Amino acid sequence: MWLPIIVGGLIVFLPMLQFWALEDYQWQRILIELREIASINITEYEAEQIRESSFAGIAGLFMPFIAISFLVQLYYFTSCLFDERRDLSVYFWRSLPVSDASSIAIKLLTGGIVIPVIFMLVATITLFVAIIIGLLFSVFLANGYSISLWEVWGNISVVPSLLKIWISLLPYFLWMLPVYAWFMLASMYAKKAPFLWAVMPVALLVVIELSTVAFFNLNSYMLLPILGHYFEVTSILISQHYNTSGDSTLLPFYV
Repeated sequence: MWLPIIVGGLIVFLPMLQFWALEDYQWQRILIELREIASINITEYEAEQIRESSFAGIAGLFMPFIAISFLVQLYYFTSCLFDERRDLSVYFWRSLPVSDASSIAIKLLTGGIVIPVIFMLVATITLFVAIIIGLLFSVFLANGYSISLWEVWGNISVVPSLLKIWISLLPYFLWMLPVYAWFMLASMYAKKAPFLWAVMPVALLVVIELSTVAFFNLNSYMLLPILGHYFEVTSILISQHYNTSGDSTLLPFYV
């Protein structure tokens, strides 16, 4: 529980410390840029650009939380069943009037839904804390330097962006469900080091395929394209999912 809170605290306070450490010439340059932004008459096209930029910024804030939650999920899935067999607590759970299928489903939903929800809740709170700080800073600029950023704030899309991100949780869970199931399978049968049992077979198959293609001078791969297409996230895919503009630049797998 403390891990997402620590991440949120770092995201909020590190930029504040960096801002506090600005030199006078850096602060003056920022004020000049903010005056230029405040003096622009925002057209409909520029308002749309602000909305898309605000979504990109909010999604970027969520990325560290989602990435760390994925690591926590992998640890949970590789240890949930393995630890029960190691400390023999599986006998206690099997003595309860709950079927094995229900127990597995509960663990799957806990790791696949509950863990990312906790991280996304903290990310949402972090976002609102950052917005409050930004509003206070805008009040300071308006009163101390006559720089009004309220028109920009009026075009920032916060609630729709949050809804898009939260709604994407279910497709993300379904997308990663085979990965979760594979790691749970390794946790179920591995006698030791379940993470290695989950990773090594796939890595071994990739190495065998690379060696076979290189040795026989073949023209194509089979496993690598499947893995690549499964895990790739392009900006076109994101634009189709979130109804935003994008190009075909390959984005890093964010989890």
